[in-house]
Amino acid sequence: MERIVIAIADDDLRKSVSDIITKSGIRVRAAVKTGAEAIKTINRMDGGVLVCSPRLKDMPSANLCSFLGDNAYYLMIGHKAALSDFDSAEIFKLYLPVKSAELVGSIRILAQLDERRIDEKLKPKHRTPEDQAIIDEAKEYLINERGMDEAKAHRFLQKRSMDLGTPVTEIARTILYNAD
Repeated sequence: MERIVIAIADDDLRKSVSDIITKSGIRVRAAVKTGAEAIKTINRMDGGVLVCSPRLKDMPSANLCSFLGDNAYYLMIGHKAALSDFDSAEIFKLYLPVKSAELVGSIRILAQLDERRIDEKLKPKHRTPEDQAIIDEAKEYLINERGMDEAKAHRFLQKRSMDLGTPVTEIARTILYNAD
């Protein structure tokens, strides 16, 4: 799932970059002129890859990058002199004129990094031993007091957690609190 946003003030360069990316089979979510539009789009997607020029219609890209922080991966495209001010390790740079293969290759790498970040966010967090003990105690209660087997008690806690959008540990605490 590519989350690519192009934020380039110059209409011709923005269209050219967008066309190159799209023709390579990568979906561009938005092509915008301003930092405000880029911020809105990146925040709505909860991250992504931002391909931008050093200056946008409403702000320098340095402001945009500092505002979005590590919520995006950055690929700055511009002339060498204009990009010399960007000395951050978080900002990848391509100098104009840029070859299509370099542009597409760079975007593919950044899109992979973005996908990994999404995967990390979605990975279940490891439970502390205390949380696991609470869950185990709630399962034991369900087994002994409600006549469930271990698998059914486990499914019950998981389903209740999903239905209510509440962590399993909190469901287990509620069951134990109400059991008293």
